[in-house]
Amino acid sequence: MEESALTLGVTSNYTKYDSTETLISDDAGKNYGGMTADLSNNLGYRLRRRKEVLSQRKLIVDISFVLGVLGIGFVIIDTELIFNQVTSVDSGLSTALRVLTSATTGALLLAVVAYHIIGLRLHMARAGFSDWRLAMTGNKWIKLIFELFVCMIHPLPFLDIPIQTVSVASQGNTLKTSTIPINAILTILMFLRLYLFGRFIVVHSKLFLDTSVQSLGALSRVKINAQFVFRALMSTMPGVVLTTVMFGMFIINSWNLRVCEMYTSPVEDDLASFPQAMWLTAVTFLTVGYGDLFPHSYCGRLIAGWTGLMGVGIMALSVAVLAKNLEQSRSEKYVHTFVQQIALDKQRKHAAANIIKQMIRIYKMRKAKLPERSSQMLLHRTKLLKAIRSMHEAQFVKIHLQECTVGPVELATGLNDMQACIKSVQEEQKHLGQRIATIEALTLSMSAQVLEIKEIIAKKKIF
Repeated sequence: MEESALTLGVTSNYTKYDSTETLISDDAGKNYGGMTADLSNNLGYRLRRRKEVLSQRKLIVDISFVLGVLGIGFVIIDTELIFNQVTSVDSGLSTALRVLTSATTGALLLAVVAYHIIGLRLHMARAGFSDWRLAMTGNKWIKLIFELFVCMIHPLPFLDIPIQTVSVASQGNTLKTSTIPINAILTILMFLRLYLFGRFIVVHSKLFLDTSVQSLGALSRVKINAQFVFRALMSTMPGVVLTTVMFGMFIINSWNLRVCEMYTSPVEDDLASFPQAMWLTAVTFLTVGYGDLFPHSYCGRLIAGWTGLMGVGIMALSVAVLAKNLEQSRSEKYVHTFVQQIALDKQRKHAAANIIKQMIRIYKMRKAKLPERSSQMLLHRTKLLKAIRSMHEAQFVKIHLQECTVGPVELATGLNDMQACIKSVQEEQKHLGQRIATIEALTLSMSAQVLEIKEIIAKKKIF
């Protein structure tokens, strides 16, 4: 959804630093000390240019998000006024609200086009393209057309075409034919433009505005987009993210379900009331399904099915987040394991002391010549076996805890220590080899000197 902003230090041609004035120069072609300032490779210019581009992008995203929310707000007001019979579909107020919705939609389309134009200029600046047709790939065209199609969906201001549909009667499972206006379907589909909220979160995120994150993302080929920001938020504040998504989808699906049921059977359907629609959405979202209420229109059933799928997905994420938060950290695991090892050592020592104590008592009883089948002898022998079993169990559990505490960090530390030990042994072997070679050289020298001495002595004896 989002592309990285203007990156720093990507080009291979660097301008030689001459002075501070050259670094922060605003004018191209100025000569400072015999050197010409090139703005395309000037660090200060690139920083300033990046800040300007980010400001323009934030402004356009803010405008598009406000326009999208305004359009949805006008549609909701118009629909609620019609449901409460304050106005009619053909009234001037309803027409004026739909005209305002069309006006905000047109401005939203222009903002979307401007957003993509800025992204195209960034891509051309990074890739060095001079023609926009080279930078505009097929995926970008599809993305732009799909986004414009989603944003242009809104109720028609002067035309409300009825569409024949099939719904289930309240009594029994008989099907009946009903009509639903096309503006109702367009009203429900208009909530698709809420994807702009994700873009709004991205451009206001510190991860997107931080220069170091952008540079690291460009070097690592990681896109700082909505998925990256969403995963970062899920790792830092998962409760806030899940609560926001769950509450927003709950309200939106409840209202859309009420719209579907209100247009198909407004009199006999209990879901025409917003609290009843919220109750059905809640039991569907939580996969409870009491069966006291059920949607009669196919449109409502589609929304109910989508609500159930979203409930399953969000509950799975909630369970994963809860399990992660309940899991102990590494330091907590170390403290807990250390405490358990101390307790096991105490248990092992107590068991060993009990073994010695029971052995002494059994020895004294045998010395007193008590029979082996006596009750006291059997009692102390049973205690002896329990003490032996307790000592072995404590030792086994301690070994198991030591094995469980070995994780990737401990393994890496052990490998580093082993590598350092091997390196030290290799260095000592190298020094030992040098010393052996030195000793061998000295031995050869001494043997040569001994031979010379023998020869000198032999010569003297001859003379």
